[in-house]
Amino acid sequence: MVGAATACLLARQGLDVVVLESALPEPFSPEQPMDLRVSAISAASIKLLQKAGGWEAVLAMRSCPYRRLETWEWDGFTTRFDAAQLGLPELGHIVENRLIQLGLLAQMESLPSVRTITPTNVVALEQDQHYARLTLDDGSRLQARWVLACDGAESKTRQLAGIGVSRFEYRQHCMLINIDSDDEQQDITWQQFTPSGPRAFLPLAGRHGSLVWYDNPARIRELMALDHSSLEQAILRAFPARLGGFRVTGRGSFALVRRHANHYHAGRVVLLGDAAHTINPLAGQGVNLGFRDVACWSELLHGAGERWHELTLASRYERKRRPDNLLMQSGMDLFYAAFSNRLGPLPVLRNLGLTLADKAGPLKSLALRYALGV
Repeated sequence: MVGAATACLLARQGLDVVVLESALPEPFSPEQPMDLRVSAISAASIKLLQKAGGWEAVLAMRSCPYRRLETWEWDGFTTRFDAAQLGLPELGHIVENRLIQLGLLAQMESLPSVRTITPTNVVALEQDQHYARLTLDDGSRLQARWVLACDGAESKTRQLAGIGVSRFEYRQHCMLINIDSDDEQQDITWQQFTPSGPRAFLPLAGRHGSLVWYDNPARIRELMALDHSSLEQAILRAFPARLGGFRVTGRGSFALVRRHANHYHAGRVVLLGDAAHTINPLAGQGVNLGFRDVACWSELLHGAGERWHELTLASRYERKRRPDNLLMQSGMDLFYAAFSNRLGPLPVLRNLGLTLADKAGPLKSLALRYALGV
């Protein structure tokens, strides 16, 4: 998603772009089941996708707008957010990652200055003051002013550039569960904190939804081993009654890991998105931070005019983006620590904090605007 958005924006700015991709996403068909991998796309990210030219294609496939967000631990101590408070039509959309990729891919194919090479992998990297040179797995070579590493958390490009990464593994895994709902879809996403981890609901298009279950690794392995019927019974015991009737249609899981690159660039290699940082998915900010990286980099190149290839731009990019990404990472870690700790009066204090946050007026709106990037 991040790499495709970058390609579209830079091509629209008049630059020639080559996209290297190991595999293209499967084409869309309306009867396909919902993908497990979905993202909560913020209002700011939607604007970026519109600018890149890929958002209309996403809407033509399927997405689900959400206008309200609620989070709580104890009943009666809830923080609520509403798009109407900010004068927005919605807080964002829940969209399958593949559909965002496909929407941007359609735009890439319409831009003559974008060339896609697939399937391929980068096997070697060399660079000097003026150019970076890549060797692909078929032996061919490419030369470019900039190499943008948008190849995910385990970025091979980052490794070839010699950029290290700090890493912290949380004591939780995350399980994603797709459901078909008995009820008409609502415009709300919610999350309840529990002693073993949060439980969240994300609305999907139609009568569909995505459940997010955080728990210790052993418990997640147990849940993954259940058949659909047994998993449904476990969900009924663990999730709030407001979930209503449903049927499980798919599941998957992954470990929660925070990563932050020691540097966002090495010479002419620049990291964007998960290649530079991953975050606890507690607030669904991962890909939105990646799109903020994209916006920053494209604005820097556009503002530089004929000096778009100067190495100093990479340093400016890191100075702009690292503090914002670090702030969001730290904020999510604070939430994780606060709600995974049962010591003393902490449960009472954090629930009072949720109530106070709900009544914080301008501060509450400011926090929401920051999270949405508006």
